[in-house]
Amino acid sequence: MLRRSFVQLLASGVLYALLSARGQAAAPSKRYSFDHGVASGDPLADGIILWTRVSGADGESLTVTWQVARDEAMRSLVASGKTETDGTRDYTVKVDARGLPSGVQLFYRFMIDDQASPVGATKTLPAGSVDEAKLAVVSCSNHPYGYFYAYREIAKRDDIDAVVHLGDYIYEYGMGEYGTERAEALGRIPDPPTELLTLSDYRRRYAQYRTDPDLQALHSRHPTIVVWDDHEIANDGWRDGAENHGNREDADEGPWHARRDAAIQAWFEWLPVRGEPNRGKTRIFREFRWGDLVKLVMLDTRFYGRDPQPDIGQTDGTLESITAVLEHGKRRMLGRKQERWLRKRLRKHNTTWQAIGQQVLLGPLHTPDLEPLLDLKKPSMLPMEVLQQNIALSKSNPPVLLDTWDGYPWARRKLLNDIQRYGHNTVVLSGDLHTAIAGNVSLDGSDDAVTVEFMTTSVTSPGFAEYLPERQPGVISSATLQQNPDMRYMESQRRGWLCMTFNHNECTGEWHMLNTITEPDYEVSVDKRLSVAAGNVAAGLQG
Repeated sequence: MLRRSFVQLLASGVLYALLSARGQAAAPSKRYSFDHGVASGDPLADGIILWTRVSGADGESLTVTWQVARDEAMRSLVASGKTETDGTRDYTVKVDARGLPSGVQLFYRFMIDDQASPVGATKTLPAGSVDEAKLAVVSCSNHPYGYFYAYREIAKRDDIDAVVHLGDYIYEYGMGEYGTERAEALGRIPDPPTELLTLSDYRRRYAQYRTDPDLQALHSRHPTIVVWDDHEIANDGWRDGAENHGNREDADEGPWHARRDAAIQAWFEWLPVRGEPNRGKTRIFREFRWGDLVKLVMLDTRFYGRDPQPDIGQTDGTLESITAVLEHGKRRMLGRKQERWLRKRLRKHNTTWQAIGQQVLLGPLHTPDLEPLLDLKKPSMLPMEVLQQNIALSKSNPPVLLDTWDGYPWARRKLLNDIQRYGHNTVVLSGDLHTAIAGNVSLDGSDDAVTVEFMTTSVTSPGFAEYLPERQPGVISSATLQQNPDMRYMESQRRGWLCMTFNHNECTGEWHMLNTITEPDYEVSVDKRLSVAAGNVAAGLQG
């Protein structure tokens, strides 16, 4: 267990070292600066996306120089060039640097006039024979709800090959809405203070997030592989709408397509991802490969092909009626094109492991009876009426998280059939629920696992324990594990991150959990470690 003090870190220079230039920067410009740091992402064996943003511009077009080197002092250059930016892309800069050596740490920076950016560190993907790969997996970083200590801890590590962000990188809510209860006390009031609807709104929110020192440290230290979930655009989104859009009577947040397109444009501007926005046809599913060891396939289970979520309001709250709604029709999660694309990747058995990174819980989750578990005299983030509705609904132990694969049982069976038929040592990485979960995922009640699922908790976003006032800490997790025998681990009290280690013998997940995200002093420890053996995924998780 490690004890860290924010003040001590500042005094020792740890954060300064992470955020400052790793070499001799030029004298400060009188005008331009790099206030949002640097970032890298979407690594390949011969390339990487490099990112920064120029602050201080006022309508003019700018020429920015970029450099990649083998050393922190930026003396041994391996690539360099110039690129343009202007207000149409919010003065963000993205470069797809190619012709780089594979499987090595590299350093990079940007320059404009006499001003140099901080120097960032990154890694290209290795080719050929690879013994080990280590990924940090994160999700759900709500800026006003707490400090990004999970990002800080990952930034301090030298053994991470890439950071996989499974979505909800930002949240779209305004002050007084979800997750802002602590904003004023923590000095993290959302900017803008209203919900995001326009391109300017989304750009301002990304700009606020990217001034956070811990997030800057993460980006300056490791390459990221990012997909979106719903909150980069709007809550409970799907292919053609979201919670407050579409045909609902309470839809009041304007035209869906305009909002979606603005959010997607800002996402591509502010994140180090390859590709360009293409409205509703935008593709973010893509593949990364660590030599002969692991292939990481990133999916879009949110907007590309997802049908609308089932309406639990059409039921009487019983297990039978909910099941009837869920089994009605062929509700898709990925869409036909993405399903075909995934099958092609699964068929290629050119690595020991196949990892699927996607947004929402794959395995089934039935709720326990909540009534004996809750103390309604304790404070909750939910109104009493909503709590009572959830208690009544839980009596028949139904699946209630219908924004996950539980709401799309036909699509889940289709995916598991494809993994069983075409896959090879396939594991699934998930986020979204603000809860650490691991489990075996079987098909049609079989005792053998088709795949195993590792779910990271949130960086800061509130978990079940903050909505459901437990009589004792952890009783909901314990009861949920009893109700769901294929689930091997659940922890909803704490925030943190998941470390995934792959070698040719096994794949191991370690959940690193924080005891606070609001106090200057915090502790972090490994709460659980689970593994699955190569060649024996059917036996499920062990440890």
